[in-house]
Amino acid sequence: MMTDENSASKEIEALLSLSKQETSVKQKRRYDAVLLFLEGYARKEIAKVLHIPERTVSNHIEAYQKGGKEALLLKKHTGAPRKLTEAQEADLAERIENQTPEEAGIGIFANWTAPLVCRLVEKTYHVTFSERGMRDLLYRIGFSYTRPTYTLKKADPEKQQKFREDFETVKKTPAGRGADGSV
Repeated sequence: MMTDENSASKEIEALLSLSKQETSVKQKRRYDAVLLFLEGYARKEIAKVLHIPERTVSNHIEAYQKGGKEALLLKKHTGAPRKLTEAQEADLAERIENQTPEEAGIGIFANWTAPLVCRLVEKTYHVTFSERGMRDLLYRIGFSYTRPTYTLKKADPEKQQKFREDFETVKKTPAGRGADGSV
């Protein structure tokens, strides 16, 4: 009988230690649910204290009884499988980087947008993406969203600088008055 009490107190100590070190709230609740159960609390009381359903408390306790502390560990959710292979993603990145939409045969556009890349992927790989899904993919393969900036080829830098200076002067004067103060 002494060995059962000894092993139970060691389990309680081990779970308490794990609970104290845990940074994930979900994982900590799992440890705490089993810890409270081992300390003699009823499942209903545990559910009330931890603010989780009684069924969840029972699931944690059953998992612990079947597989020990390891059975309480959260499982990593992998999510949906990727729609494109790594090779296809690399090929797509290269196309976007080195071709315009027109050169890729998508249309007469100067810049890539998520809808245009969706069209390219559907045409090339026969896979459909939502705009949001495509933006996520583009981010994952190293692209970021930016607005295009335009520069005029025939613009005179000196005239642009003079305009900026004149504009700053006009912004500083009261509304309705000229630079010389006249109405």
